[in-house]
Amino acid sequence: MRKLAVALCLAGAAVLMPAAPAAAVVPGTPGDVAFIRGGNLFVAEPGGTVWQATTGGGYEWPRWRSHSADLAVLKDGNLWVGSYSTSDHAFHATQQITSGAVVGAAAWSPDGNRLAYAQGSFAPSVYIVDFGPVAPSARGLTAAQPVRVDTRLSPQAQRIADRLPKKTQRAAAAAAPTTWHAARNSLAVAWSPDGRYIAYPNGECFAVFDDCLGMIDLTTGNEVWVAAFGGGGATEDGFATIPAFTADSTRIMWTQQTRPRYEADPQISYIKTMSALVTDPFGSQSQVGAAGEYSAVPSPAGGTTVLVTSGRSGVAWVARRAGSTRTWLYQGYQHDWQSLP
Repeated sequence: MRKLAVALCLAGAAVLMPAAPAAAVVPGTPGDVAFIRGGNLFVAEPGGTVWQATTGGGYEWPRWRSHSADLAVLKDGNLWVGSYSTSDHAFHATQQITSGAVVGAAAWSPDGNRLAYAQGSFAPSVYIVDFGPVAPSARGLTAAQPVRVDTRLSPQAQRIADRLPKKTQRAAAAAAPTTWHAARNSLAVAWSPDGRYIAYPNGECFAVFDDCLGMIDLTTGNEVWVAAFGGGGATEDGFATIPAFTADSTRIMWTQQTRPRYEADPQISYIKTMSALVTDPFGSQSQVGAAGEYSAVPSPAGGTTVLVTSGRSGVAWVARRAGSTRTWLYQGYQHDWQSLP
């Protein structure tokens, strides 16, 4: 169960026993790309045509529902569900999931029946909304009640945590260093295509480390950490956010930025994308693409192709990374890649 330092933010929350993993889906066909530009939702077709799907601003973090035109998206800080229409090329919101909450980018279960998101500014909790196996025409219209997932460190992770020095609680700095990327504050979650894992930042491992990324195993409720910084004897400060899984669920990717803890003049590194085996997250870590690329979304078809965000002439662009080749696609950020049957 959560350590006391984390549990204070969870009082009064509902508790869900470990959930059975959602039904897995086979790798799909890459479809449209949803992304944000200037606070509005845009959708790019595979052929390259780009449509502005919203107006008025306030939109963040679109996430496609598997094998559908449905999207979960943040609007003015709250989570909404709706659909993108190919007839008028607009996003039509149908249901508000949160109200007045601190939430991040959501993640759909592989079968599209459930939606997970992280909530909480101190140490977030994961909530799952069960929409049920409804007809595609009715998706997003049914009443849904978010329920918190109860987690605990896996026995192996707990043994490691018990040996590490616990972090000390300290007052937050008045302002974050300007050289840290804004992705540091992301609460984005990811659901593995095989249905087994949900990855999210600052879970159980937050009791030991200052920043961390963990994975909940939905078959057991156990959490293992993928990357961890500060506290616990770690040699680096930093963060690991915006997780994503490859289509075959064998690897997890995330956005990372670090700084040495004990150097006289520690320099913050460039933001970058990291990747590791789900079965060996610490021992198999490697960088994907070039420094400065972040928010990786692997291709729904599998393989090594990913979409990333990077700076181009001082402006954020969505690019396609395939091995050593980077192709600039659309001006924008916070992208997601639709998976079609």
